[in-house]
Amino acid sequence: MTPVVLLIIGILLVPLFDAISTSFTNLRVPGGEYETVGLEQYGTLLADPDFRSSLGRTVVWVLANGVLQVLLALIAATALNSSFRGLNIVRAWIILPWVVPVAVIAILWRWMLDATSGGINWALSGLGLIDSPIVFLGDPSNAFPTLISMNSWRFFPFLTVLLLAAMQTIPRSQFEAASMDGASALRQFRTITFAHLRPILGILGLVGTLWAANIFDLIWLTTKGGPSGRTETMPLFIYETAFSSFNFSLAAAASGIFLIVLMLIAIPLAMNARAELARGPVDGIIRAARGKGQ
Repeated sequence: MTPVVLLIIGILLVPLFDAISTSFTNLRVPGGEYETVGLEQYGTLLADPDFRSSLGRTVVWVLANGVLQVLLALIAATALNSSFRGLNIVRAWIILPWVVPVAVIAILWRWMLDATSGGINWALSGLGLIDSPIVFLGDPSNAFPTLISMNSWRFFPFLTVLLLAAMQTIPRSQFEAASMDGASALRQFRTITFAHLRPILGILGLVGTLWAANIFDLIWLTTKGGPSGRTETMPLFIYETAFSSFNFSLAAAASGIFLIVLMLIAIPLAMNARAELARGPVDGIIRAARGKGQ
């Protein structure tokens, strides 16, 4: 265990404590002169409307991505858990958006969403759904929802594979018994399938929240936080503060606040996931039978 512990200490704990100590100074650039100023940087951040906007936008980003990704993954996993021609091909290729490098994804989506030569505007115009091209990434009102859709498209295949694997472990006898008792397909999904998926959904909620909150590359490669800062989340705010405004102490303070927010979100999710794993799936047969005919 010693090499692993030393590695974690070297690449995680040491930089973390260094960032926390830096947040109590007025350091502008590494190696420069600085003084200890206590909580001054934190007060500056809390009074900064750009910081509050970035923090609130990050919360919206995490929640929207979580809901959309889980919804798409549930639909896709349910479809792939059935039988149809070409099923094996679809199962093999659905993971493709998740394994493609994010730089390639950014380039492809920027081309497809282009207002003048993009394939999406061309298709929408050909179908008669729009009269003029839609500016997806350059319009302040469209950029953030577009990025949420792009990121959800990128990550939902990973969730689909995990949910599909969980679905295939459910005994068929439970569905057969529920069907004999008169439970509808919707009732069976709610009381049997979803009951078995709850533990893994708890884990995915925890991991997905942390992943989504720390997304930097996709946003930076497409909008760089624009237009007018409408897509700037906390990772971009911290980066800009440190490497564009050259205020490392303020960026460290922003990182500290961001860490606290993530911990406040992650700890309840982790406790819920642990409880779901300990509880296990409920008895779907009995619950489905109680809803006979529904």
